[in-house]
Amino acid sequence: MAMTPRDRRLDTEYTDMRQLVRASSMVTFTAHGLPPTRYDVVLTCRGLVFNQEELGLSSHHEFTLTLGGSFPLLPPEIVWKTPIFHPNIRPPRVCTGDIWYPGMSVAELCVQLCELVQYKSFNIYDPLDRGAARWLGINLEADEPVVPIDPTPVRDLAFDLDLRPRASPPPAGPDLPSTEPGQPPAGPDLPSTEPGPALVEPGLATVEPDSTGREGGPDEQA
Repeated sequence: MAMTPRDRRLDTEYTDMRQLVRASSMVTFTAHGLPPTRYDVVLTCRGLVFNQEELGLSSHHEFTLTLGGSFPLLPPEIVWKTPIFHPNIRPPRVCTGDIWYPGMSVAELCVQLCELVQYKSFNIYDPLDRGAARWLGINLEADEPVVPIDPTPVRDLAFDLDLRPRASPPPAGPDLPSTEPGQPPAGPDLPSTEPGPALVEPGLATVEPDSTGREGGPDEQA
């Protein structure tokens, strides 16, 4: 039976989620359905929780993504299951109005949600948790803000493989004779001439050879 466009999209989402798990130590999930229409996701990035009148850190966060009949025109339904202190998350609700668009993948949505937890991303002007928004607004005006809470990249296991060919080395130039310091560079080999007896032709003046036996030229540069 041929796959419907929705089934193909759901199958692609599952492939992308599996790739995300291989690229990140912070994301794991359990899929439900074939192809999956629900994901139980666990994040292990650091975030904030508010316990007994004080803030603390938490590295365990759970939520469920349900891909309903209007997906991907509408975002997946998100149900947040664990305590968290964030302007845009108030369990079980999460604000995705500034995040989701129909071409976005579920895997990328998980990355964005992880970055929300890490306080790399936030919106304090339309919050779900006004107390968290007030705290963050004050913190952002401090000399040394504490955000992001966790600067680790979500895809912390990913790497880029450079497949571009290496540049070829420049062609070798002609071999030149080496010269020792203080010595003139060697010139081309010329036949050696020794001063010989002058030739005298009748009626011509005697010609004496010069002291080097050859014509001199300007010094060559090494």
